[in-house]
Amino acid sequence: MNLKTNFEDNFIQMLADECSKAIMSLTTKKEYSAMQLSRELNIPSTTVYRKLKFLEEADMIQNVKTLIDRSGNEERYYRCIIQEAVVKFNEGRVLITIKRVDLKDKFVKLWKKLSTPEH
Repeated sequence: MNLKTNFEDNFIQMLADECSKAIMSLTTKKEYSAMQLSRELNIPSTTVYRKLKFLEEADMIQNVKTLIDRSGNEERYYRCIIQEAVVKFNEGRVLITIKRVDLKDKFVKLWKKLSTPEH
């Protein structure tokens, strides 16, 4: 699937897909790892990893942190970055406008706020 040239169709397909929709819904509330999503949604981890990859490539979710255990295994945590989606129908075309939240910017702003001494 070409995410760049067919965004509207891909976005509608993601919302129609129960797993993708459930992943996006859960990750709007808090960050989840693939294994946590698999347990919470009762779906195979391979399905979760595939959906996460697609959603990340579509710029719908974002990896917000990666934890590495003592064995060197990585566990990535994700958040949905869609704040608002507006669907319009105009002259036979579907137009979708997405408002995203950049979670990395939020972290930087918080860090600056915490590191700035009070006056």
